[in-house]
Amino acid sequence: MIITPERLFIKYYRNYTPRWIVFLFDVLASGFSFSSISFIVLNFSIAPFGWNWLAASTAMVLIFRIISFLITRIYHGLLRYTSIYDAMRIFVAVFSSSLVLIVFDYILFKVNKSDIYFIPIQILVIDFFVTLSLLSAPRIAYKLLFSYYQGRSKGIKEGIAIFGAGESGIIAKRSIDKDYLSVYKVSAFLDDDEKKIGKTIEGIKIYNIYENNFEELVKQLNIKTLLIASQSISAHRKKELIEMCLGLNIKVKSVPRLERWINGELSLAQFQNVNIEDLLDRDEIVLDRRTISHQISGKRILVTGASGSIGSEIARQLSHFYPEKIYLLDQAESPLYELDMELREKMHFNNFEIVVGDIRNEIRMEHLFKSFRPHLVYHAAAYKHVPLMEDNPSEAINTNVYGTKVLADLSVKYEIEKFVFISTDKAVNPSSVMGCSKRIAEIYIQSLDEYLKKVGNQNYTQFITTRFGNVLGSNGSVMQIFRKQIMEGGPVTVTHPEITRYFMTIPEACQLVLEAGALGKGGEIMIFDMGESIKIADLAKKMIRLAGLELGKDIQIVFSGLRPGEKIKEELLNVKETTLPTHHKKILVAQVQSYNYERAYRELYDLIRLFETQNNESIVSKMKLIVPEFISKNSIFENLDT
Repeated sequence: MIITPERLFIKYYRNYTPRWIVFLFDVLASGFSFSSISFIVLNFSIAPFGWNWLAASTAMVLIFRIISFLITRIYHGLLRYTSIYDAMRIFVAVFSSSLVLIVFDYILFKVNKSDIYFIPIQILVIDFFVTLSLLSAPRIAYKLLFSYYQGRSKGIKEGIAIFGAGESGIIAKRSIDKDYLSVYKVSAFLDDDEKKIGKTIEGIKIYNIYENNFEELVKQLNIKTLLIASQSISAHRKKELIEMCLGLNIKVKSVPRLERWINGELSLAQFQNVNIEDLLDRDEIVLDRRTISHQISGKRILVTGASGSIGSEIARQLSHFYPEKIYLLDQAESPLYELDMELREKMHFNNFEIVVGDIRNEIRMEHLFKSFRPHLVYHAAAYKHVPLMEDNPSEAINTNVYGTKVLADLSVKYEIEKFVFISTDKAVNPSSVMGCSKRIAEIYIQSLDEYLKKVGNQNYTQFITTRFGNVLGSNGSVMQIFRKQIMEGGPVTVTHPEITRYFMTIPEACQLVLEAGALGKGGEIMIFDMGESIKIADLAKKMIRLAGLELGKDIQIVFSGLRPGEKIKEELLNVKETTLPTHHKKILVAQVQSYNYERAYRELYDLIRLFETQNNESIVSKMKLIVPEFISKNSIFENLDT
């Protein structure tokens, strides 16, 4: 093997320099600085003072220097990671010891009533600057030398551009520079601030990609990755950057928010891959926290389906508003246990109780309402998977209709203040058993609310329905399916080339549920602004590119055909429905058809009794009678529509 300078350097550099060597070097450098300055200032002759003076003065200087080194611990720093902070510590150590030396020299001058200072002041002043240089320069040179040889030993590094030439961007650059295993070389800073454009940070130029051809810049600087480090970037701007990079096959990563940095420090391990949620182009939701807090603070709250994606996030959101207690109800034992651990250990929230139970068990639910006496109910428990419920209509009815009826009736009996029902856009002109079951549940609680208002009971329960589309990241969502398929090498399956869906993130949906619950007065169906519908095939393509893969080369998309009950396009409103605005721009109130409570009760009673028959055709036929707009799609029940 040929021994090259870089091999020797890197081989030595793998072992950290012992602290005692650094300390010894600093002491020797201080002694050399003072003695050499003394000779120079005294014209290379110490005859006026003598060798004893030189030995005594050097010893005095070293004593004060050593004390300052021990206090500031400048020898503890790792040479390869020398930073401005280390330079500041060296400055403090040298300046403080020089200042003490000057004061001590002045005291000796006064006490001895001498005509001259024991150590001429000019020697101490010059020695301060020389010592500062001798301690700082070798550290900086050592760091630069390693960076050079490290780059040569690892070959050509992958160019990375950092968007955000602010504090976070600078820290990100330094994290990359100091990481021995880093495969990145910072090639450019990107920023939208015109005042920064054209300037440099630590030798790296700042570019404005609006004015510069980003594609040419990528080729010129060998940029393979973009790191979004800006802490104040808007959702729209972030989406633009990601889309631009995806078009050029550039990987995109982001720096986490400052409060998520580990111990206040940033490392390469914390750089995150951007998520598909970042491409939704949705502005941050602004909540009416005062109204929500007024409704939740000091209240007992029951959340059903608490271990699910929506229920668990509602629990997290509720914890910020100081409820008296949250009762988290679900029949899934393990996810409930995980939620328990998260709330206690990560969020340090303890005002809750885990409840294992089935909403279809009327005896169990009666006991819970009687014991807990909740003020509010957030009902998220439901069967939600369209193809599964198409094969199991009786279970869809048993849970989504009967379970909801049990909770609604008990809420009236125990004078619950508000009952917030989590519905779905699939309840609009339903094409599936699942969607129709949710629509029937909507009809019941709306008719019940209207009936209570007519009766005139002052303590009647207010029933509010929230209706929104697909939630990214929820259990069984298309995003999770795609992510799993991509990790396994594909293919990625999409049911139809033209299928589209409305999407919302879990936190967005749950925040709007709380807002709608506080806003509602009873009987409303609240519809959330889901933005523009997204083509599922485009979503799959973007997720493939975000994973750093090339469509058609690394992984394929396969169109598998529409599943039972599946629509090509979802709707948020029935053709007979219109909307009214609310004070929140993302929440609308649907003006829906009203239903007579007595009739709705009878229809539900007959439908629920059909569960005992386990006859799917009878059950679905009855559902179609209750909801005439229920037209089955890609389903064995299409024959019932003729």
